[in-house]
Amino acid sequence: MKTASKLDKVILLAMTLAAVAMVFTPALASAQGVPPVVWTKSAFPFDNGQAPSVAISGLVIVEVREDTSGGLWSLTGKIQEDGSVKWATSPSQYDSGYAPSIAITGNTVIEVHQAGTGEGELMYHTGKLAIGGKVIWAASSSKYDDGLAPSVAVAGQTVIEVHQAGSGVGPLWYHTAEIQMNGDVVWNQGGSFKYDNGVAPSVAVAGSTVIEVHQAGTTEGPLYYHAAEIQANGSVVWATSAFKFDNGLAPSVSASGPTAVEVHQAGSGVGALWFHTVALQSDGTVKFSGSARYDNGVAPRVTVAGPTILEVHQAEVGSGALYYHAAAY
Repeated sequence: MKTASKLDKVILLAMTLAAVAMVFTPALASAQGVPPVVWTKSAFPFDNGQAPSVAISGLVIVEVREDTSGGLWSLTGKIQEDGSVKWATSPSQYDSGYAPSIAITGNTVIEVHQAGTGEGELMYHTGKLAIGGKVIWAASSSKYDDGLAPSVAVAGQTVIEVHQAGSGVGPLWYHTAEIQMNGDVVWNQGGSFKYDNGVAPSVAVAGSTVIEVHQAGTTEGPLYYHAAEIQANGSVVWATSAFKFDNGLAPSVSASGPTAVEVHQAGSGVGALWFHTVALQSDGTVKFSGSARYDNGVAPRVTVAGPTILEVHQAEVGSGALYYHAAAY
């Protein structure tokens, strides 16, 4: 990972300071029972890379991404009172692989990724948030499954992960795990189970409610959501079918309490990024708002913690500048 030059750091510092005076723009997308989301007027660059993923614990942010040589890097930040993010001065490499996804519960970090560029071993890597927000990563990662495009979410001690079986439209699988008191992750020994068909799944969990989003095909087209409930014995009961909620590519979803936020890109290149708010009902039903545009870019990923929303995305196709965009409701 290229280290920022002195000039780069000055530019990034100026961008961060500019965030102090940023103007908030109200959004239109609001599901019934969910307050309107207010995004900052613009996004701000924070580093370079591709395929970013992000998670929040309190005010601490942990972001992961890949480089062009198969290195996986993490960067931490802290949300300021004005909604801007104060990032660490530089990222650190924690592993090797591709397509990382990250989640946090308390001070436990869990990350999943592909071992290679195509279908094959899926690995998980754990870490601990130390005082000051630094992540102390385990010495190595371990295999938990096989597949492609993993996504992970966690609520309390329960972990749920989803992935594709292959590179085209086909089975989508979920795999559950439990975080132990010592921070170890114990995966369901029964393996993973099919719950749907599609491409590019993303999963979120709030309490016992699971919401998953995915593409119906490999190109721009219908986006579907699939809801589920985690049972007292740790099993997951999925709704009998998925439902269309929009059109696009690369959907990402995150949940906190009764609210979820979904983001996606409009087309295959750099272009409009859109979001939905989602009300998670007590009876297990899901209500999506209409969509609203909030930015431009590629490969958006979102995280929600309480009223705080943080999204990261690439500015271009392939490795390049990474931006963050903050919001609240």
